[in-house]
Amino acid sequence: MISHIKTEYLTLEYYNCMATTAENKSNSGGQEDEINLLRIHFKDNIRILSSIGQFSYILKIRADQYDVSLTLQLDESYPNKPPEILITAPRLIPDQISLVQKLLQSYSETLINQPMILPIYTRLLRWFDENNIQTLTVNTTSNSSIPRSPTNGKMGSPFVPNNNNNNNNKTAHTDEHNHEDIKKCSMKTVEDVISRIEWDNSLDKRYFRVGYIDHFLGLQEKPFNDFDFKIDLSTISDRHTNILAIPKHRIQYFKYANEVIWDKKSRIDLMFGSTGSQQTIYDVVKRHENLVATKNSQDEKLIDIDHHIPTKRYLTLTDGLHKPNYILSIPINDSSLVSYYVAYRERLLSKYPSFFSSSSSLILSVDPHQLHLTLLTLRLESSLQVEQLIIALKRIQEEIHYHCSYPERICLEFRGIDTFHSKKLFVKCQQNNRLENLRTLMIERIYEQQQKQKMNDIFFAGNYQDFIPHIILFKSKRKLSTIYQNETNDVYFGKQWIDALHLSSIGTSENGQQKYHCIFKLDLS
Repeated sequence: MISHIKTEYLTLEYYNCMATTAENKSNSGGQEDEINLLRIHFKDNIRILSSIGQFSYILKIRADQYDVSLTLQLDESYPNKPPEILITAPRLIPDQISLVQKLLQSYSETLINQPMILPIYTRLLRWFDENNIQTLTVNTTSNSSIPRSPTNGKMGSPFVPNNNNNNNNKTAHTDEHNHEDIKKCSMKTVEDVISRIEWDNSLDKRYFRVGYIDHFLGLQEKPFNDFDFKIDLSTISDRHTNILAIPKHRIQYFKYANEVIWDKKSRIDLMFGSTGSQQTIYDVVKRHENLVATKNSQDEKLIDIDHHIPTKRYLTLTDGLHKPNYILSIPINDSSLVSYYVAYRERLLSKYPSFFSSSSSLILSVDPHQLHLTLLTLRLESSLQVEQLIIALKRIQEEIHYHCSYPERICLEFRGIDTFHSKKLFVKCQQNNRLENLRTLMIERIYEQQQKQKMNDIFFAGNYQDFIPHIILFKSKRKLSTIYQNETNDVYFGKQWIDALHLSSIGTSENGQQKYHCIFKLDLS
């Protein structure tokens, strides 16, 4: 009861403080004021990103006492429109996470036109308190759900004057001592995880995967058995091409049966439970065994372990029965590349006038303003599926951005032309392993989100086993082989950075030309 009174008082002061700055200010100005106050209040426990795609701000707030992260995505209309809310809580089961997210989203609807970030955060803490979920402090007394400063554990706020009496100081001192105890509970290291997997005979190594940073390809993921962790890296030369050995500091996470069990960045540890998750690898194994038993009882085909995301996983005979109506693509907008593309296409039109003017040719081309490189084609049957896919893309945005920018941005080079079955003439994209890995990563993450969020079936329709990245020049009913054979295959078109992904619907214009309408942009710049 005491904690709730203090929390409500804190929220009231927050409202009063924000009310004075909200009057006669635009949404963007009000957002900035609120963000500044939140930055002061949460200090190191808040991460703030600005101008990310359609969002003006994305906030990630840590509540270490419950090992939970609260992510809020604000667009320009906030607070006239509530933020999109996501939580990450290793101690909760998926049904609980879904319940809390719905609760907070519903609660935010009652706070329209008011600063609501801190109230949402305090409502989250109150839910943990109401459901008797213990804090990770040593002293789990009734005031454990009070929002605390991330630096010293005291009940403090930039919105509330500090008029503590001696008793309050004593309580604050106790909380500070407790916070020091939390600091001493260090997270188990990469070496600890590797050693446990290698020497615990009850663990099947085939189910473990390792995520690591490759200096050239970005974030990669390989089966645990592919690595040799005992080799001396100084002895490896170019001749040892069959050895997969990396410095341990480049390992980012470990998975068991596709579930993250250790993550350096988010401090997840389900191997030992060292960060307070109260779960260990044996809980994860048991959960996986139960899942397998459930799937077997439903006669569902299990995903093979140690898979390297084979094509069979996302391209099936069933998918082939569906015509794609959406694409996930890389927009081609480099001015030099687009100009050369248009000039080259015009040259072909003037060089082969009889071919392109023939009524039997039925030449189709792409609007230069809609040039793109297709990563994936999809079949989405309803607006709900579209919304679910957009939510999934937002959830993986940070990982995709990291892949495309580390250690440097991915640059695509376009040189030469080729044909598909002599009916489609296209500009070739030079082989790029990071681009291929990006496509593979997108497939895996969309598939994972589809399973986790119980999304309706999304068909990866129209994709082929071999990925040939390209930009279409012309499509025709007549064979284009004559043009292809007469043209040099070494013409250089230009380069393009990957700075965004577009989810676009596929339509047809009045003259039969294909057109694309972008419904969502995933900003990677």
